[in-house]
Amino acid sequence: MYKKAAVISLCLIFFNFYNAYAASLIFKKRLAIIIDDMGYSKKEAKEFASLNIPLAYSFLPDAIYTKTLSKMLADKGYTIMIHMPSEPLDYPKDNPGKNAIYINNSKKRTEYLLERAKRRIYHPIGLNNHMGSRVLEDKKQMDYIMEFLKKYNMFFVDSETTPKSVGMKEAKRFKVPAAKRLVFLDNKKNVKYIEGQIDKAVLLLKRHNSVVAIGHCNEKTYEALKQKLKYIEPYIVDIKYLVR
Repeated sequence: MYKKAAVISLCLIFFNFYNAYAASLIFKKRLAIIIDDMGYSKKEAKEFASLNIPLAYSFLPDAIYTKTLSKMLADKGYTIMIHMPSEPLDYPKDNPGKNAIYINNSKKRTEYLLERAKRRIYHPIGLNNHMGSRVLEDKKQMDYIMEFLKKYNMFFVDSETTPKSVGMKEAKRFKVPAAKRLVFLDNKKNVKYIEGQIDKAVLLLKRHNSVVAIGHCNEKTYEALKQKLKYIEPYIVDIKYLVR
């Protein structure tokens, strides 16, 4: 009888602990940070990894060290994404390159480029756009992208480089897990500016339960994150826990 009561008590303790833990995950204010433009610098990739926080790393398919560095970071447990070159509004002034998605691409061409990007990056589980403001406004191309993501159970992050983006709408329609960027950290390559943007991202948590910020693989962003490490540690989570 006493053994049975003890077992019941232990079960109740575990149940209460589990419920408290689940509630903390649901109601915790959460900040996710993606580092774009990965694949060109071994030194900077190692520096970001040395911060030991759950950053997500988005790799350019054609960067020289993409395969090596994406595997290194994936093996350490970090989330790896495709940073997909796509047509911007000011093309050809800003040129995303020959292996980018352009709005006049056929479905076959876009599918080929997405499959090619996936092969060149080690185990990507999500995608966001590199440039890409014009593609984000184009329902046809976004639908091709969503079909690809759905096929491989990958998530989408809308960098929202245009206020007319249909990315989130189409992700919802295709039932692709998605999240939207609220803050760019490093539009200016200045440590103090980037620190201010990190502060902005945390302050936005007063109005939002979760915030997605995007930075880029460079020394200034690394230094700013290093300086703000203790400030963001209570909030920082992997982006895969924010997509829905």
